[in-house]
Amino acid sequence: MIKKKRWLTFMLAMIPGVGHLYLNFKKQGVQYMLGASLCIIFIPQAPMIFPFALAALWFYQLFDALQKATWMKLAAAEHERMMYHPDSFGAPWAFDMHSAPGYPQEDISPAWLGMGCVGAGALLLCMTVFPGLWRLLTQINIGTILLSLGLIGYGLRMLKNNSRA
Repeated sequence: MIKKKRWLTFMLAMIPGVGHLYLNFKKQGVQYMLGASLCIIFIPQAPMIFPFALAALWFYQLFDALQKATWMKLAAAEHERMMYHPDSFGAPWAFDMHSAPGYPQEDISPAWLGMGCVGAGALLLCMTVFPGLWRLLTQINIGTILLSLGLIGYGLRMLKNNSRA
């Protein structure tokens, strides 16, 4: 098992997605790179929305990469303990870390990615085809309204998921 260094993961995660690629989470790394690139491309079109989205994406992927690196370090230590410690139940030669409980899986739903693409496309279409409508929306601070609706929706989702426990 190859141990990954957390400080190197942190340094590489300064560029969105590279820390995840280093940890062999290729799908998530490419998704973070693509998301950051799209935010950078759309900044001139909506300078009140996409810099915030880029900052949120950057911080999230940075902490996610560090969390995954920490988990991998703990899993490697547990693996070595199981392999070489005399009090273990024997050598688990077929230890599969990906099937271990608690292992961070790449479970980004394609539905969320699709909704994000549809939303970004609709926003870009609104900006280019209907510039008058876009000016009206920016005058009423549509970015703040969308952010507040997103936070309310996320909060309600968290409350709904918490009530099942």
